Amino acid sequence: MKESYLKELEKGRLLVYGISADESIKECIQPIYSEERIELGKSLYTKTKTAFELQNIEGIESSQATREFNGFYTMLRDKLIRIRKVGRYFFKNDLELSTLLRLNKEVPAAYPEWKALTDDTVSAIVTHEAIQEKLTLASLMPDAITALQADLVKLDDLKLKAEKEDGEAQQATAQKQEYYVEFMAYCSDLRACLDLFYEGSERQKLEVLGIVVK
Repeated sequence: MKESYLKELEKGRLLVYGISADESIKECIQPIYSEERIELGKSLYTKTKTAFELQNIEGIESSQATREFNGFYTMLRDKLIRIRKVGRYFFKNDLELSTLLRLNKEVPAAYPEWKALTDDTVSAIVTHEAIQEKLTLASLMPDAITALQADLVKLDDLKLKAEKEDGEAQQATAQKQEYYVEFMAYCSDLRACLDLFYEGSERQKLEVLGIVVK
């Protein structure tokens, strides 16, 4: 789809800039397409081309932000799974601590619920030395839990960034589409106008504009 968009955009460029550079064609269609109206076509092309470039940039930034968030999210999910595995081993017979660690809950798939469960789990570890002591036996040290707290804050920041970049990418796509439709409508009308003035063998002159003459 993107290649077809770019192909049509290039056809439009050849058309509007070709006419702008050809005095005989400009003079012929001048009753309908004034110099100002021809310049409008060039302006529409530039605006559309810029929108294409912006969409590409925003798309790349959105993909990078999403990739960074997903990678970090996966890493923290794995850490939570490790903590829960160790917790289940040590506290399988301790209902109170198991409940505090949310071991009686399944790990949610949705981010908000996962984040809430993880925050509760980490908070329980930080505030209960009895839990910390057992986790330490499985090499889950207090400083690692403290670091995990900071990572959870960072994860929220990465999510917000990914959502922001996605929103900007969607906005850029919508803007590109709007400008593209406007420019294509202009080109369609311009070609129809040329058809009024160039018929038969005269249409050969339009080949310089990228118009295929059969």
